[in-house]
Formats: sequence, structure tokens, C-alpha cells
Amino acid sequence: MDLIQGIMERRSIRQFLDKEVPNEDLEEIIRIASWAPSGANQQMWKFIIVKNKNILDQMSRLVADKIDRLAEETGYSELVRMKAYSTFFNKAPATIAVFMEPYKNKAEEVLRAAGYSEERLQRLRGNAGIQSIGAVIQNILLAAHAKGYGTCWMCAPIIAAPEIEKILEVEEPWQLKALIPIGKPASIPKAPSRKPLTEILKIIE
Repeated sequence: MDLIQGIMERRSIRQFLDKEVPNEDLEEIIRIASWAPSGANQQMWKFIIVKNKNILDQMSRLVADKIDRLAEETGYSELVRMKAYSTFFNKAPATIAVFMEPYKNKAEEVLRAAGYSEERLQRLRGNAGIQSIGAVIQNILLAAHAKGYGTCWMCAPIIAAPEIEKILEVEEPWQLKALIPIGKPASIPKAPSRKPLTEILKIIE
């Protein structure tokens, strides 16, 4: 598949056919994705692919329960609406859990020792770890699309990250950063609109 065509045609898929995704395809997608750039080439990512339906259902329930608890604690009942787009990953044949370990950088260590807050530190340093995770996730989405699969980049389930990490037996310093359901698309949604270049681009010559 042409790269530019793949970028333009990829869609977020939330409904999947009941067809297994072979392990060799999943392994190939992760292998391709791992060529993403990362801060200092630390490749601070790890992946767990869950195909077990019972575990996916447990993860989905944890997210739903956490949303209910937060809605009750805050009194903000609108939070419950999050459940519809936070829990559907259990309907996919497989879900890729993306984990990150902290980005290690001497400059950041020095700034922390000097008393810089994490907010100020990341303002100065750009949060290279998160940027690296974004790059590898984008590669996953594009590699999956090139192989005929649909995916959805999900951050909403991270509301229950500690609980999901426990189920998947992941320990610190690794942290869950995204879930990516993957499978053959049940349908292809229309392309969402994009802001015009005049609104997002400025060229200084």
C-alpha cells in the first residue's frame, strides 16, 4: 500500500467482524511499528496482545466500573456517557495494550534535582516519552491498515490503568498508555472533516 494513501484512508474502527487475527499478523504489525523513532532510541514501549475473551471482558468491566465510581464521587453523571466509547475494545478479536516505561534523560534528572516541578519540566523537555509512544502507536495503526485490519487508538480506558495493569500482571515502572482493538472492520466510516491548512499552518520565510 502506498504510504500517503494509507495515511489518508485509515479510519478509526469501532465495530469488528468475528474473525480471528492470526498471531503472525499481529507479530508483524508490532515488528513494523517498533521502527518508530523514540527519544534517545530508548524504545520505551512494550506490548501485550489480549485475545482471551474472558480477560477482555474483565478489562472492559473494570473501565465501566471505574467510570461509574468517578461519576458517583464527583456527582457528574455525564461521565457515564464515557462508557460507550471506553469499553467496546472487548468486542474486537484482539486488543493491543501499549505500555511505557519512564524516559530516562540526564538533563531531566538534573532539573528534577534542582527542584523543577514535573509540569515545568515537561514544558521545557516536551515529554519525549509520550511523544515516542505516540509514534509507535501511529505505526501500529498504519501497519494494521496496510494488512487489511481496522484499529482504534483508545486512551479513555486508561481511567482504569492500575486495575488493568494488575490483570495483565504488569509491574512498575511500566504504565498502560493506550488500548488498540484490532480486527477486520465490520464497516468503514466516512472520513471526518479536517481543518484547512490556512488554520493550522504558518510558514515563516
